[in-house]
Amino acid sequence: MTERFAFARPHPLLRLLFVLVLMPAERARVELSDGALRVRFGIGFTATIPRTSVTAAARDTRRVLAWGAHGFAGRWLVNTSSHGMVVLTIDPPSRGRVLGFPVRLRELRLSLADPEAFLAALG
Repeated sequence: MTERFAFARPHPLLRLLFVLVLMPAERARVELSDGALRVRFGIGFTATIPRTSVTAAARDTRRVLAWGAHGFAGRWLVNTSSHGMVVLTIDPPSRGRVLGFPVRLRELRLSLADPEAFLAALG
């Protein structure tokens, strides 16, 4: 069974910007199945992470200063808002794609509409 989780609702100006860069927030999704976690944010970011590679998951209280898909050295922020943040530790690192280019994922920060439900489903 696959559970779907929506990204957090963006500010109206950010919503417009995301549409203009072909990353509509309404179509951004996190899907959790028995075997994998799939993240998609328009053409900007995609990843399929084996559930067994997610070694830790928690609410993220760190300050958020950017929106969209940003990262470096295996740490990625994929968000539509500064609210509902969760952080996932991924070991062994997994692969994702940013604008079609492969990236490595060791840490993934996400903004979700219902972070508690996601964390509970992830276990």
